Amino acid sequence: MNRIFVWIVLALVVIGVIFGVRSLLSGRKKAALQVNTMPKSSIFLDGEFLGSTPYYNDSLKAGEYVLKIVPESSGQALNPWEGRVTLAAGILTAVTRELGLTPDTSSGEILSFEALADKNAVSIAVVTTPDGAVVNLDGEPKGFAPLSIDDVTEGEHILTISSPGYTEKIVKAKTVKGYKLIASIQLAREPFVVTTETDQTATASASPSTTLKASPTPNPSPKASPTTTLEKPYVVITSETTGWVRVRKEPSTASDEVAKVNDGEQYPLLDSQSGWYQIEYAAGQTGWISGQYAEKFE
Repeated sequence: MNRIFVWIVLALVVIGVIFGVRSLLSGRKKAALQVNTMPKSSIFLDGEFLGSTPYYNDSLKAGEYVLKIVPESSGQALNPWEGRVTLAAGILTAVTRELGLTPDTSSGEILSFEALADKNAVSIAVVTTPDGAVVNLDGEPKGFAPLSIDDVTEGEHILTISSPGYTEKIVKAKTVKGYKLIASIQLAREPFVVTTETDQTATASASPSTTLKASPTPNPSPKASPTTTLEKPYVVITSETTGWVRVRKEPSTASDEVAKVNDGEQYPLLDSQSGWYQIEYAAGQTGWISGQYAEKFE
């Protein structure tokens, strides 16, 4: 009788192990990917063709991939897009692209999630191309990208991203408790209209359709007279596209903005570092500007 009892116990243990393993395997969450494009496009993940847009798959293995979007026949030579996406287990990553003739005239966003240590917290991180775009959340200005917005409510939200010379983008997203919503957004440059006047001079102007929402703009810096030539070394601001350049506290796009300087203005050059120029933008006040938006005179 004891031997029979032992065999019954062993059998139950084996059955329990089998069902436990099956339960564990079935409980493993897969990653989900959703891709929407305009126009219809072919989707490749690490070089493997997945299908055409609109595309959805909730049975993908979690990990980092190279996603490539190739426009299908549209009558125009549209620019394909390629970028890295991280697919997380049990999480939907949504990719939206509007393909243009060039990378600059293309736009789109990648929405993904990252688990937070606080399971009751909700936050949003916004990264934009171009850097420094104005971010509005549900109509309220939040600052300049890249930035992180904490203490966000769970549920539906509307992100409005804008920058001078670029088409404004509105993104609808849903936040989840215990996760940070990561929004990587690319704006499309406004088309330039070139007209030839009767005196054979050409002018180019951006479409006036872009309007900025109310935004936290730092106090403007005092202007340097463009007709005054400073003692060398100095820099002349050259930003014809936006008409101004951001001055940052440190030589990094992630650093805080302290002022703006305008195209054509001149400022004393104090230091150079990794493609950045340190200038004195006001009496006793210094900051860093990107060297690509200034001409140096030494």
